[in-house]
Amino acid sequence: MNAHLILFVIVALAVWLGFLYLAPFGRCGKCKGTGHISSGRRQVKVCPRCKGRRRIQRRGSRTVHRLAYRIRGRAANRRQIHPEGQ
Repeated sequence: MNAHLILFVIVALAVWLGFLYLAPFGRCGKCKGTGHISSGRRQVKVCPRCKGRRRIQRRGSRTVHRLAYRIRGRAANRRQIHPEGQ
C-alpha cells in the first residue's frame, strides 16, 4: 500500500512537471481571460495582473524551463567536447 502511494505521488509529480513544461501560461484569474476588469458599469481598461495580455505564467513553469535548458545545455556541451566516433 505504501509503495503504491509513493509511486502515485512520483507519477503525479511527473505529469504536473510535464504539464508546466508544455503549457507554461494559463488564463488570468483576475480578469478571467478578458484582459479588462469591470466594476459595476465602469470598465477598467487594462487588468493590472496580466496587463491586458489575458494570460499569466503558471507558478513553477519558469523553474521547469530553466532546469530543462540546463540539462539540454550540458548534453550539447558534452557532444561538442566528446563527439561520437572519435
